[in-house]
Amino acid sequence: MLGKAHFKLDIIFVPAIGADPKLTWAQPTGSGPYMLHDGGLPDRLGMIAQVHLYDHLTAPERSLEFPPAEARPLSTEQQASMSAFVEAENHVGAYGVEEWANRLLALIRQYRRKEAISHRRIIFICHSTGGAVVKCALIKRSANEPNEIASSTIGVTFFAVPHHGSSVLSAPQYVKAVQHELGLKWQMSQDLRRDFKLLGENPNLELVNQKFAVCMVGVKIYSYAETRDTHLTVLTSDDTGCERPTTIRLCIVDSRSGKLGTSHAPVEDEDVMQLNVTHTELPRFTGQDNQYELYLREIEELVVGYSSEDSATYQRLNHDILTKTKVHIHQFYEDSQSMKILLSEPPLKDFLELGPAEIMNLRIEGRGFDRNIQFVDDVERPKIERQPRFQSRAPALKVTNVEEDEPQTNGTLSAPQTPIPASIHTPRPPTTPTAPEATQGNTLAPNAILRTQPKAAHSLWKRQGTERPQSPQRPVPFKLPNRASDRFKWIHVPFTHSGWVHHVLGTISREKQNYTLHTQLLADKIWISQHNQSRHASPHARFVRHSVNCLRPKGAEMPFNGIPTPCSASDDIQFVLYLPYLHWDSFTNMKQRADVIKRRLDVQATPIPPVPADIISSPSMEHKLIWQCLTLERPLHCRRTLDQYGYPSLLNTSVRDHDQILWKRTRLDAENMPKVRRGSAQNFVEGTARQPTSVSRNHVAKVLMVDQLWLWIVDNETVVTFFPGRENDDHQGYSPSSDVRSLIYQDINGDYASQCHDPFDFAALAVLHAVKALLGHDSDRDATLQVFRIFEEYIGILSERQNRSFKEFRDNQGFENAKDIETETHVDNREDLNALLELRDLEDELTTIEKIIKEQKACIGDMMVQFHDLNIKHAKGLKGIEYLHDINHFLGEHKAQTDSMLKSARAAKQAYKELLDMKQKQANVIEAHLAREQTKVAADQSRTVMIFTIFTIIFLPLSFFASVFGINAKEWSGPQSNLLPLHRIFTYMLTISVAVIIVALLAAFSKVSRKLALTIWHRGASPFVRLYRHRYRRHAGPAGNADMADPEKTAPDAQREREIRRQSVFNWETGWEQRMMS
Repeated sequence: MLGKAHFKLDIIFVPAIGADPKLTWAQPTGSGPYMLHDGGLPDRLGMIAQVHLYDHLTAPERSLEFPPAEARPLSTEQQASMSAFVEAENHVGAYGVEEWANRLLALIRQYRRKEAISHRRIIFICHSTGGAVVKCALIKRSANEPNEIASSTIGVTFFAVPHHGSSVLSAPQYVKAVQHELGLKWQMSQDLRRDFKLLGENPNLELVNQKFAVCMVGVKIYSYAETRDTHLTVLTSDDTGCERPTTIRLCIVDSRSGKLGTSHAPVEDEDVMQLNVTHTELPRFTGQDNQYELYLREIEELVVGYSSEDSATYQRLNHDILTKTKVHIHQFYEDSQSMKILLSEPPLKDFLELGPAEIMNLRIEGRGFDRNIQFVDDVERPKIERQPRFQSRAPALKVTNVEEDEPQTNGTLSAPQTPIPASIHTPRPPTTPTAPEATQGNTLAPNAILRTQPKAAHSLWKRQGTERPQSPQRPVPFKLPNRASDRFKWIHVPFTHSGWVHHVLGTISREKQNYTLHTQLLADKIWISQHNQSRHASPHARFVRHSVNCLRPKGAEMPFNGIPTPCSASDDIQFVLYLPYLHWDSFTNMKQRADVIKRRLDVQATPIPPVPADIISSPSMEHKLIWQCLTLERPLHCRRTLDQYGYPSLLNTSVRDHDQILWKRTRLDAENMPKVRRGSAQNFVEGTARQPTSVSRNHVAKVLMVDQLWLWIVDNETVVTFFPGRENDDHQGYSPSSDVRSLIYQDINGDYASQCHDPFDFAALAVLHAVKALLGHDSDRDATLQVFRIFEEYIGILSERQNRSFKEFRDNQGFENAKDIETETHVDNREDLNALLELRDLEDELTTIEKIIKEQKACIGDMMVQFHDLNIKHAKGLKGIEYLHDINHFLGEHKAQTDSMLKSARAAKQAYKELLDMKQKQANVIEAHLAREQTKVAADQSRTVMIFTIFTIIFLPLSFFASVFGINAKEWSGPQSNLLPLHRIFTYMLTISVAVIIVALLAAFSKVSRKLALTIWHRGASPFVRLYRHRYRRHAGPAGNADMADPEKTAPDAQREREIRRQSVFNWETGWEQRMMS
């Protein structure tokens, strides 16, 4: 390996354990694609990346050769070579995957330190068992330092890697065949084969895969699986015991094992490709030229598009999410009186690494994950510890001089100091007298005070106005929870991120050493098939449909009307619940969330998307999660508005979101609080509802949201919930009573807490608080959260406005004369139309709320069926059935209230429709009246015109003859006159009139004629126009100079006058052109 400073990253090829580092990637025939030569990665990447070939064996181990069988007898040198070969085989035979991973890590670290290239990024390309070595190496981390090799990795390619084990690689029957097929130096040892057993026999595989998926978030992963069988020669025996070689055909690594992710535990950044090649042909792309070119192009784009700055910000964002997202672990334990809770809040990263049981043990030992306390051993922290009954040394008390009546002061006024014990562990004074040597000076032991000066001490207490203190009681030690008192754990994640579900549940399964616990809970029928995804792929269209599933052990009876579900993965009953519930958020938060979602969707899909600085520095963990997890295969399920829940198929609901009734009624707008959309104040004074006398400074405009509750009962000891948290909200107006987790915690913790004796009781209690998260605020002091009251009040305001409109409509009737009717009052129906739109929005939102209640009632009904059966047969959920009946009654009341409001809103909407219809009809009547009046006026005008026409008809012939006889013609003046004859005069008149008429008609109806006339005008009149302009400017010049010479006229005034003169010239010119065009 030769280090070069200008290289951007390293590409490390890792073959199978013991395989040749070059022949693994080369074609045996010497022709065909080869990633290391002839247009491979070195040629494509040039000086960007440096390619390294890794060999699992050292150079001396690789050089060892076993003497051929023909060389008998062996020489001394051959015997030494055979001994070294056998010794090395025995040495590496004790290696498992972990030991080979240590070798890989040590070599890479040594090389990077030597060449000073620790900043370089790495891409691993692995084949077969070499991929298991790389995975094990990347998940290794020390106690104090992270794995710098893993943090530098940006891509991993797996060729036929047995992620979930392989029967061929683990069975001893195939040892020689595998060695021959893969070209291994030595046969796979028993310890190494044990690491590749199937999941049922090797649960460590699932643990490695889970840790690898967690630490490789943001790393591009390519997985190639084989689908063609490999010919393997094995020894078989018949009934007579004779052994003979037989060729069998099968895949060395099953295609399902060649994928890192599974259906219940997918890996977000993994691209899976299945090729019709054998196990050894897969890394060579034998006969797969198109796939080979596609893969090289993918690696080239990954390398060329890599940005160190984007990678650093992305890693920082991922680190913030894993370390600042708190997982709430609540340990329920039973003391002598009731159930108690012990709380720990570790970061998500530590939860996935340690598990809930180990974290609670650390919490009990005083090294837990409390708020604002780091997980460091050498830092002082509050802790729960076993206190001794007595302290070995009691603090001494200083005796006050009782002879002094006035206490000494140093200029400050303070209360008299009462000599109280410094610790509750001060021992009780003995009754036997002590020796005089016990008192020295003014500092005495407590028993000396009571013995030597009893009267003085009594007067001191009396003077200070207090009673004489009694001897301290012996403290009762706090009883720590132990395994015997533990009942169950409640684990809560404050985000509905579907990609975290299998990690969290997998951590619990790993801790209980039963990896099938979460696989049954996340089966396709229960988990994947419940996800909704619209065609337009908008984030609000992603949600989990409501459902209830109860997984019973094999052989258990199902309830008589139960839905068949998969069996439980253990002897315990498992339970799954997905439930929507109504909640709220501030309007500002909703807009910010929508803005972050829009910005994230606008970013082009890249292996490492750029992260804006405001997202990195944002205190909102939700915004960071949206930026990182919104576009993943298992994305974050964002909080949805009420309209996004009701209309998931709509591409954009921003207009509907801004029309929410709750926002209109809670925003701080004094002019808008009691009124209907638009209108003057006097239009709605009568409909003004009771408003608070003062507005709180923490008042915020609110919108209705629909959140999801995901709940899994893993076994009798563990409950897991996912739902959005609000404890980190920093907007004004936030109340802890609005957070569902806080409500549950307050209810189950304390002296008068609701008792949950098993996970099923807790599941019912969690559903109770989720359902009442918003609708249970009817008696709350915050009036802005009383949603149903706000809706009822608003319906009343609109109904009152409707009555007033009807009265106004009635008062506008009975006009005898159409001229007295105010037309604008009847034509302008804007206020009534706005009220109708408001009622439509109200009806729409109430219908959506009714849909939520129906879905909740369906879930509660299914839960009650399951809980009744659990009560009878298993004595579980005895308290939970009471909670479910309470929820059912609560939902029934609100369903009836919703139906009542819907009925009122629809009645008001129908009344508004009738009012608008009557107003429209009245407007038509008014228009008819006005039309009749206009008809009368038109008739009068036509009569006047007719009279003028009659007079014209009468006097037109007289005028014609008078004008004819008034012409100075030769016929009237006599033949001796020099006048023109009458026929010539008429000839001139008719000819000129016909010409004028023709020209006028052409100018009126022919565009060509108008253009021709304009052209003639420009050519004929332009000399005169230029002459006029020249004379005008020459005349205006001295005037302008005179203006500038005028001391009383400023330069701007003179400039303004010149502009006016130039504009007048321009207007004169354009005026002539327009008149000619017209």
